[in-house]
Amino acid sequence: MSKILLTLLALCVVTVAQNTADADKQKLIDLEQQSAAMSTFNSPEMTDFLQKHLYDGTTSVVVTFGHLYHSPKADVVDFTKKPDPDDPDVKSINKLSDFQVDIYGDTALVSYKQTSTDSGHKLAVLNGDYHLTCLDTYVKRTGQWYLIGSACVPSAPISQAQWDANKQKEDMAKQKAMPPSSPQ
Repeated sequence: MSKILLTLLALCVVTVAQNTADADKQKLIDLEQQSAAMSTFNSPEMTDFLQKHLYDGTTSVVVTFGHLYHSPKADVVDFTKKPDPDDPDVKSINKLSDFQVDIYGDTALVSYKQTSTDSGHKLAVLNGDYHLTCLDTYVKRTGQWYLIGSACVPSAPISQAQWDANKQKEDMAKQKAMPPSSPQ
């Protein structure tokens, strides 16, 4: 009789653990969908989202054109509070699919496919569709999942014209950030 009770108890524990893992997986997918639904990174909605769901420390992001940003939460949140002065009218429509969620204790990896349709770029060649494969990393603290890293890379070719326009945009941003040269 006691073996039957122990077996039933073990089965209940396994069932509860599986239900918790399934709920966590769905929560992570929901977070990804909420973020993707925002048409611009520089918005009050994104500020609120990141305040709630970005890890309270340094995070790392690799973006479409291969740049790595390693920033504290405060800097990332501040960046969302005002339009990008180099491209203030950019909007994106994002569609996510093919989610895979793997949970390792208090760490999770979420991979997915993303299609982003950009519009409003000052350099019109940057408008259009971008097909990406993404991997986001989360940690769980006090029952809440927090994003600590993200990487999205092209899963379809990006035209040379788009690469060139992105480089031109970066160069213009660097020139604005450089201090004026000192007189000789």
